[in-house]
Amino acid sequence: MDFFKYLFDPNSIAVIGASNTPGTWGFGVMDSLLTSPKKRKVWPVTKRASDVLGLKAYRSITEIPEVVDFAVLAIPFSELPGVMKECVVKGVKAALIISGGLSEVSEDGERIEREVFQIAREGKLRFIGPNSMGHSDTSTGFSTLAWLREIKKGAIGFISQSGTYGQRLVRTSLAYGQGFSKFVSSGNEADLHLEDYLEYLAQDEETKIIALYMEGLREKRRFFHLAREITKKKPIIVLKSGSTESSARAAKSHVAALSGSDAVFDAAFRQAGVIRVEDDDELFDTIIALHHLPLPRGRKVGILTEGGGIGVMAAEACEKVGLEVPSLSPSTIERLNAFLPPYWSHGNPADMTDVVTAGKLVTFSAFQAVIEDENVDMVMLLGGLGAGLYFRLFLSSSPYMKKGEEMEKLVGYLEEKEKNGLRSIKEQIEKLRKPVVVVKLIPEVVTEPEAFSLLRRLGVPVYPNPQRAAKALAHLVWYREYVNPKWIESPLKQV
Repeated sequence: MDFFKYLFDPNSIAVIGASNTPGTWGFGVMDSLLTSPKKRKVWPVTKRASDVLGLKAYRSITEIPEVVDFAVLAIPFSELPGVMKECVVKGVKAALIISGGLSEVSEDGERIEREVFQIAREGKLRFIGPNSMGHSDTSTGFSTLAWLREIKKGAIGFISQSGTYGQRLVRTSLAYGQGFSKFVSSGNEADLHLEDYLEYLAQDEETKIIALYMEGLREKRRFFHLAREITKKKPIIVLKSGSTESSARAAKSHVAALSGSDAVFDAAFRQAGVIRVEDDDELFDTIIALHHLPLPRGRKVGILTEGGGIGVMAAEACEKVGLEVPSLSPSTIERLNAFLPPYWSHGNPADMTDVVTAGKLVTFSAFQAVIEDENVDMVMLLGGLGAGLYFRLFLSSSPYMKKGEEMEKLVGYLEEKEKNGLRSIKEQIEKLRKPVVVVKLIPEVVTEPEAFSLLRRLGVPVYPNPQRAAKALAHLVWYREYVNPKWIESPLKQV
């Protein structure tokens, strides 16, 4: 697999179809390469200009006076066979074909695609695409992505069989604060298949988690053989479309994907330890949980909440995905009795009812009691955070709230106590090896408390509702039971 070095870290690149016109692929790719943090030799190739972005342009790749490791082909699909022959003559090791309109569109396009593949194979040249949006390696600073500058370094190796949807997911990851090790828009996969990238990412030290947007597979047996081995060391998370008749037809016309029976895929994913998710949010919810949290030893969830109704919803959400909501031990009940109001729920979910009791913030004391319970394998915390901010909002909005020194002192105390307490959550996670997820109690209609951004920086996932939090925890448990089956007690639903 030596050719992957030329795919992800070439020393010299020819952009065939380079352009000075903003908005074109030839311009976007050139701009991306020239603004890369690592300087490489970039050779524009075009018959329409003598220079591109200040660099001398060549009419053919064969005219370039030096060695070319990698070529980007952004040209009409009818020109591909002739240009691929020139790349082979030049000794190019790897290429990216952006050009579309091939096997995903017509029989004539399929014929040209086969011809291009045969030329490349005989010349020992491996390529991405055609119909690809590009690829990126954040560790080497190499990117052929014309429209994505924001991609940042991280632990996720991401392969997408869709360019546009792949870009959507990359941009979504930014909102979640996640980065990538490698990104590949695999396109029609005329040469390199998803399975080739999967095998490479399994060996890539920068990649800790593998995420896939999949419409179909060309080498099903190979995929599941690889996945069965990879998932013992690295999680694989798949967002697969094509589960309905109309979406399967759309996949064929999109990237010529071979969709197949969804039920068969579902069963095979389970057997191979692959986590399947249904949408963008579930994909990144699961990635964040796997990346930052330890795998739980069991499926018992301790629920700590600031209200009865949200606790009921959380318990229901957990049980619907196969998690358990156990009784708290008598010793934990006794600990909570010492500082919670007499009317707290006295059970699991543990409803604190009032996080500021007699002027003291009880959230973190209650959290410590619950996470240390011997019956609890993980904790879901709903509310109990942001008290200082909410008091400030009330102070500024109500003419009846006392704004004196005593109230300011209370708000300052709450903010300081919370800041120190948030770090204790991370410390307990690491000490007890129990995952913790936090759920926002209030929708995003007011300013988000700083507590949530601090928790994210500490590696504690924050979710907008208990249903998403429960699914993320369920995926953690399911994956743990796959890689370490000796802990399994009974089947858990893969949600």
